[in-house]
Amino acid sequence: MIALSLGEAEALLRKAARGAGRTWGMAEEFGRALRWLEGSGLAAMALAADLLAQTDGMADAALAPAWEEKGGLVHHGAAPLCPIALGTALSDHANAPGAMGRIGPVLAPLLLLPYLADIARRHRQGYAVTWGESRFALTARGALDAHNVPAPAQRLADWVAWGPSDTEHAAAALQPHRAHCPLSAYASLNRLAERTFAPETEARRLSGAGEAKPSPDAARPKTEG
Repeated sequence: MIALSLGEAEALLRKAARGAGRTWGMAEEFGRALRWLEGSGLAAMALAADLLAQTDGMADAALAPAWEEKGGLVHHGAAPLCPIALGTALSDHANAPGAMGRIGPVLAPLLLLPYLADIARRHRQGYAVTWGESRFALTARGALDAHNVPAPAQRLADWVAWGPSDTEHAAAALQPHRAHCPLSAYASLNRLAERTFAPETEARRLSGAGEAKPSPDAARPKTEG
């Protein structure tokens, strides 16, 4: 298990998403979503690595929902929805009629929570989110409910349903400062991230402009267990 700071985890996932073919903007969204989840005590590194490997090279548009004035968010594509693409669409249309409801199928639905938490905060309204046997409650301040039990990481949900909740929620007293990533997921994310590095040319090598060697004192992720 590799231990990373939240900033390191965010940067790694951002680069990995870009390496997997996501746009710069979508890669930024991947990083922010992961930081919220890990900072809320929900392990998401392995799930995100699996999501990127599964959708490697796919266009953002093929993984995103469409917006219809009468039907709201709908999905007509053959591939399951990406939770990050769905989350950004929800954020864009959160105030429109028909934005609340359910949609599917959705890959790695846990990664949708940060967007629904943001909508809850913006609307100052608690939210309930469900898929399969998983149930999550979000506070009106956009935090995970204190009594929420983290569900097992699910790679695919047939449907994700969400909507306002009248239940009073108390924010969880969790303030993790590190993310923990299985070695296999860490290696997978790094392989994708390496695609963003400029290839070394002969001219760069001769001029000494190749990849700098890390100093012996350079900070390195800690290995745990």
